[in-house]
Amino acid sequence: MVQVNNAKITLRCKFKKVGSLQYISHLDLVRTMHKVIVRSDLPLWYTEGFNPKPKMAFAAPLSIGTESMCEFMDLRLNEHMDPTVAMERINKNMTHEMQISEAYYPDTKFTDLKWFSYSIIIRTNGACDELAERCEAALSGERIEILKKTKSGEATVDIRPLIKSASITCDNGVLRMSAILSADPSAFLNPEHVITVLKRECGILSDDNLLNESYSIMRERAYAADMSEFR
Repeated sequence: MVQVNNAKITLRCKFKKVGSLQYISHLDLVRTMHKVIVRSDLPLWYTEGFNPKPKMAFAAPLSIGTESMCEFMDLRLNEHMDPTVAMERINKNMTHEMQISEAYYPDTKFTDLKWFSYSIIIRTNGACDELAERCEAALSGERIEILKKTKSGEATVDIRPLIKSASITCDNGVLRMSAILSADPSAFLNPEHVITVLKRECGILSDDNLLNESYSIMRERAYAADMSEFR
């Protein structure tokens, strides 16, 4: 959606954040992106006031320890420019672990983003086909309750409606999960909550020696409500 209002235009960037950059916080990401786009010589629109800053917005911030191939950032420009040129300029100022894969003028809002797909690899003791089946069954029940922090404190929440699908297999002693989870800002499901459920219900990742077991989470694709690709 090209938004022209007093010469302000929205440019959307889809980017990856992988490798060691999975361990930086969202606040660190914002600070990094601020420096990157200022160096990229784009026709940026700046906020007003004593400390003007380029206008940026991010969709569904990542939790620390999660990698992603589909992060989204909206920039405000003062004038139209070739999105490919903008992408090239920004990527020159980034590392190989954080690169823009697409830049375009969007037809959607971030509120149109409803689902994310994740690939989760779990290296846990006793991984086998039977454990994979039990884990999958634990995520397909009628209710899946967790204790979740809210603005008013802690509350018991049923996350089952926030899991569109979850399949788990065992491959060479490793559990591999493919899941589609809610990305709706009003009902976002952190994949860490899914791991918590499997720890509680199936006993995964229970070794006292934390070095013996591990898991990794990769956010892979983004979808609108009708499961079309979000852009």
